[in-house]
Parts: sequence; C-alpha cells; structure tokens
Amino acid sequence: MTNQLFTFEATYEGGVLKPAQPLPLNEQQRVTVTMQLSPTDAEWPADAAAVYQELAEDDKRLAATMWQSVQETWPPSAS
Repeated sequence: MTNQLFTFEATYEGGVLKPAQPLPLNEQQRVTVTMQLSPTDAEWPADAAAVYQELAEDDKRLAATMWQSVQETWPPSAS
C-alpha cells in the first residue's frame, strides 16, 4: 500500500475532529494526522487594545524624555 496525502478542513468539537466533507476512508481505518491551524481562526488576545495603549504610552514617555536632547542637538533654523 502506498502512502497518500489528503488535505482537508475540519472543526474540533467535543474532543473530536469533524471533517467539513466526507473523507475517502474505510470504517475503522487508521490514519496519521498532521495539523496546521487555519489563519482565519487566529484570534486577537482579549487585551490587544490594552497592549497597544501601553505601547502608545511608552512612546509618549520616550518622546518626552528625548525632547530636551533633541532641542539641544537640532541644528538651528536658518534665518
């Protein structure tokens, strides 16, 4: 018997993978499964907005800290 590769979509429910379409398998046939999570099912973390807010606050603090140094080293405007 030769190895055959099938790619199919499935949903995990109640501890069981449920294929979206019927598979070309015999009853009780054993298979080896390799899984790849669908990118469409990727979820943002519940606190994603808080993470971005924290990054924005960090950026504001960094800019405020650097402002004096920037003013001291920035070339004067030509008059």
